[in-house]
Amino acid sequence: MGTARFSRLAASAGLWLWLAPVLHVTSFWLMLQDAEPFHTSFYSLAWWSYILFISALNHRWRGNSLLFDQWREFTWVFLVSTPAWLFFELCNFRLHNWHYIGVPSEWWVRLPGYFIAFGTVLPGVFETRVLLQNLGLRFRRGRTRPITSRGSPGLRGLIGAVMLAAALLWPHLFFPLVWAGPVLLLEWLVALSGEEGLSASVAHGDYSLAIQLLVSGLVCGFLWEFWNFWAGAKWVYSIPYLNSFQVFEMPLAGFLGFPPFALFCYLIYRLSIAPRAWITARRSRVILMSVLYLVCCWTVFLGIERVTVLEYRPFWPL
Repeated sequence: MGTARFSRLAASAGLWLWLAPVLHVTSFWLMLQDAEPFHTSFYSLAWWSYILFISALNHRWRGNSLLFDQWREFTWVFLVSTPAWLFFELCNFRLHNWHYIGVPSEWWVRLPGYFIAFGTVLPGVFETRVLLQNLGLRFRRGRTRPITSRGSPGLRGLIGAVMLAAALLWPHLFFPLVWAGPVLLLEWLVALSGEEGLSASVAHGDYSLAIQLLVSGLVCGFLWEFWNFWAGAKWVYSIPYLNSFQVFEMPLAGFLGFPPFALFCYLIYRLSIAPRAWITARRSRVILMSVLYLVCCWTVFLGIERVTVLEYRPFWPL
């Protein structure tokens, strides 16, 4: 049954190669006409049509798409995506660097909307990275011996924790560190979990994965800001001493945070792999963790609505 379902999904890649751009362009045109649900939900529609398109492209080109060639892994990435982004939403309760406007006032639209929107983050970054890999973006130094990194993983993790703490304790001064500190901290936690992080390939002179992720972060960062600019439900920024020279809604200097954010996405995914076998070994654990997952997400959603959302609008105005 699973194999047949996978075969049908892979066979649909050719269809999405053409249908996804049509969906994207149609959504953009209807959004400009203020037609619902396209105006309010344009950000999610744009991202999912993009993910479908590049996934189909990766499948047809190299057969290495997450969605069409590793759909179970894609499902896991999708599930990890929302809590991964909610970490930064939690940090923003202290930083107040962005707020949401135009959020649907109907709860039955908002709640699934959070999962649909935040669930695009990791899939978008990872499928873009695969596309860059397929385009030949690689960099490997000609070394036969591993590169010895300076400082122990524990020390780098401590530095990352200090950077994150500084961002949260003195946000007006150190808020940019919220995008760099977690990367160092996660690299240490991934090493403790027994999974391979970024340092393993870099130590052997292969910088391809790191560079692909950094560039993917820039590409996705541009798309995040571009599609957010047009959407009815969107975020706006309020950033100390950098809130000028805006590109779309984002201050120009803020784009520097997207490359390390892509590294964060990869490392949080690697960290999530460690307990996966334990969770999926028993149905009772799957149910328990599913309930915990929903409760934790729901709790942060409530916090977002209390702290970060500035404006609600009816999704279906009468």
